[in-house]
Amino acid sequence: MNDLILIIEDNDDDVLVIERGFKKGKIANPLKRFVNGKEALDFMESIQNKSIELILLDLNMEVMNGFDFLKIRKESEKLSKIPVVILTSSHRDEDIELAYSLGANAYVEKPIDPKEFIKIIMTIEEFWIVLAKKPLL
Repeated sequence: MNDLILIIEDNDDDVLVIERGFKKGKIANPLKRFVNGKEALDFMESIQNKSIELILLDLNMEVMNGFDFLKIRKESEKLSKIPVVILTSSHRDEDIELAYSLGANAYVEKPIDPKEFIKIIMTIEEFWIVLAKKPLL
C-alpha cells in the first residue's frame, strides 16, 4: 500500500485543485485532508503504524495554523522526518523565514491561476513522491 499524503488546508477550492493535480500526475498515494493543524496532529498520533509520505500545509487556518503545526512537528523525532511543503498565498519574507526555521522543507506560493497551481502540484509530486529519498520513520 502506498503511504498517505496529508493535505492540511481549509480552502475547499484549493483542495480541489490539489486533488486534480495529483490525479493528473497519476500518483496512487491516498490523500487525506484536514482543515487545520490540530486535526492533522490528532490523526497522526492515532495512526501510529501507518506511514505518511508527504504533508502539504497551508499557513493561514483557524484553530491551529501552519506555524503552530510546524512547531509541534519539529519537537517530534518521528514527525520531523516527514517532509512538509508549505502551500500558501503569503509571499511575506517573514513567513518564509519562519517556516524554514521551523523545519519546512519547501515553501511554495499558491498561484491564482488553477492551471498554474496544478502544474506546481505535479512538480511537487514528481520531486517528493518519485525522486526524493526520505528517511525511514
